[in-house]
Amino acid sequence: MQATVVDDLFMWSAWQSAPNVFFNSFFVAAEGGNLILDPLPLSEPDAAQIDERGGAAWVVITNRDHERDAKNVAARFGAKIAASEADAPLLGISVDRRLKDGDEIGGARVLGFDGLKTAGEIALHFRAKQTAISGDALWGDVAGKLRLGPKLADAGRAALSLRRLAALRVENLLIGDGQCIFGGATRALWRCLEACPDAYVNKINVDEADWKHDPPGTREPYVGSWTDVDFEIGAEQLGYRVARIPAGKSFCPLHWHTAEEELFIVTGGEPTLITPRGTWKLRQGDFVAFPARASGAHKIVNESNAPCDIVMIANVVPHDCCFYPDSKKVLIERAGLMLRDHPALDYFEGE
Repeated sequence: MQATVVDDLFMWSAWQSAPNVFFNSFFVAAEGGNLILDPLPLSEPDAAQIDERGGAAWVVITNRDHERDAKNVAARFGAKIAASEADAPLLGISVDRRLKDGDEIGGARVLGFDGLKTAGEIALHFRAKQTAISGDALWGDVAGKLRLGPKLADAGRAALSLRRLAALRVENLLIGDGQCIFGGATRALWRCLEACPDAYVNKINVDEADWKHDPPGTREPYVGSWTDVDFEIGAEQLGYRVARIPAGKSFCPLHWHTAEEELFIVTGGEPTLITPRGTWKLRQGDFVAFPARASGAHKIVNESNAPCDIVMIANVVPHDCCFYPDSKKVLIERAGLMLRDHPALDYFEGE
């Protein structure tokens, strides 16, 4: 097997003269059980490498046409076979687990798509590795460039569906057919999707977006629904969120950013704005700016008897930090660290 720039991820390939591309298979060493994806026949030296890394727990088939040598490879390692719920009945082998969109396997999340060659086409997203692996959804028959896979059920639906993959902002995209993308995969994905004449992929309606909801009672009084549409429609410099706050609830604690300037636009209801400079009633049509400094600290509370909707826009800055004055915390976003901001330490503390 060939090692890749992605830690614990290996691949082997076979040249196909008719489509003029390499077909690829992948091995991923994962704490949740090692995975093999869309396996071509394995040479004994390659199989020995997998043995050295603990064998394989699962063989994952990404679509009905990528069964390949799954039966023999699974038997070689005593692995179970997983495939999508829709494509599993179309395979020539029995499937031990039928995967649905959002499932987890081997440390990866399953992504399901619509409008592609098969109804059950899936990809796996390895968040910690900033990597996704797909089968036939995309082809890389020109090095560094992607195109939609062949024989699509509906090219427009396929392009719109694949925005979910682009929205993950992966660095690496490994594909079953053609040249994989190591580095800059998100930009390559958007070039591919924006070239599709059957859909305008940089547009979405809020009723089409993927809404998330706080389960009642989990973070009281910070309860609401929201959808982040920015990355899903190809945004790069700005973040766009739509938030819906129920009556009597708050959206987030009092906070301010060091680098990201925010703009809130009230599109429905009458929320209340709480700041260190006072409390203010807002109404539909209000635009509110929050500069990236302590004077921009803000908290939104819905003291009315009806839900309120707010569009939230900000520039995306990876080195941004966020301060929470009420609880004396600071979030260092790039490191994913939430720390106390008091007491302050001397530069040489503990050195």
